[in-house]
Amino acid sequence: MDLIFSNVSILNVGMTTVWVGLLACSITMLAVIIERFIYFQRLNNKEKAFVEKISDFIAKGTISEAIGFCDGINSPLSNIIKTGLASELNIHDKMLAQANREIVNIERFVSILSTISTVSPLLGLLGTIFGMIEAFAVIALQGTGQSEALANGISNALLTTAAGLIVAIPSVIMYNYFVNKANARISYMENVSNDIAENIIKVKQF
Repeated sequence: MDLIFSNVSILNVGMTTVWVGLLACSITMLAVIIERFIYFQRLNNKEKAFVEKISDFIAKGTISEAIGFCDGINSPLSNIIKTGLASELNIHDKMLAQANREIVNIERFVSILSTISTVSPLLGLLGTIFGMIEAFAVIALQGTGQSEALANGISNALLTTAAGLIVAIPSVIMYNYFVNKANARISYMENVSNDIAENIIKVKQF
């Protein structure tokens, strides 16, 4: 065991692995945050006037035009309503089934932030352990007189801990933000699609 822990190269590989892992977590976190921001912003832009216009098409009984309009929007809500417009029977059930498929897209990638918020502090802790092993190895081999080498190991340990928390904290915040954003979007889609489904059924009954 002494030979293993005194092998500096093993500790270096371990610390390098920790830093690479933290870097990967931070890049992935930023990519997910940017992608989700763009996704929800595009949804807001697409569906801003969608409900009013599609309601007008349905009220006039122009189903084919309404379907074409939904194709042009191509959003979760428009896909749900398009399913209802294209259906003759079990309209509510078919729209609900489509809604469940769209929810997957709305919640996509969000769970990655939760994983990063859990993994990155653990990586930081692992780096702390490697740093402390290095520090104690210095004490065991050279005594407490080598303060510079000892401080280097402790510094590495504290840096990885800090880096892990720096990645984890915004990951937790943005995870909760996007979960709330997704839940609000899903609730909005349910309310709107239920109202429009009733209008579609009334139109198709005549």
